[in-house]
Amino acid sequence: MTSKHIPLSTAITLALAGGLAPAHAESFSLTGQYEGMYACDSTTGGVPSSWADPMRAGIVQDGDRMSIDLLYTDKQELGAEYSLYTGSVALAPDGKLVSGYFESCGGTFPSKELARLFPAATDTPFSFSITSVWASDQVPNLPGLTVQTCTWSLRRVSTDTPEVRPCETPER
Repeated sequence: MTSKHIPLSTAITLALAGGLAPAHAESFSLTGQYEGMYACDSTTGGVPSSWADPMRAGIVQDGDRMSIDLLYTDKQELGAEYSLYTGSVALAPDGKLVSGYFESCGGTFPSKELARLFPAATDTPFSFSITSVWASDQVPNLPGLTVQTCTWSLRRVSTDTPEVRPCETPER
């Protein structure tokens, strides 16, 4: 007997390709202000390290698109930093779960990051988790390539629409 179940990653990809279900597009929004923590495992020049720090984020959702302005303080090296992201979200047909992905599009210094918003219940108080892979060879004060795997945990503290900086345009 063959199974009719598909892997979760395939289901999310299919959901993202279809966007938000119109009946639920206005019933839930990620728009708001968030607080939480991020924890990262990092390797720079072959030397591993780990840490966790508080973070704040402003998220604006427009249909199935989202923009994120993330603020955090790197206690180990650089002090106050920011990262900007853009991506897509999908709401389950019954409106009870939201998931998505996003990628970096600007910040304190050049980097690349791709992240997954794990399926999260849309009930209140709303919170969610994200896992990302981040890399840069342009971190100030750190020679060489830095690669990190990070987990974010955020809870919504306000549904007010935040100011979110626009993504930076790549130089040509």
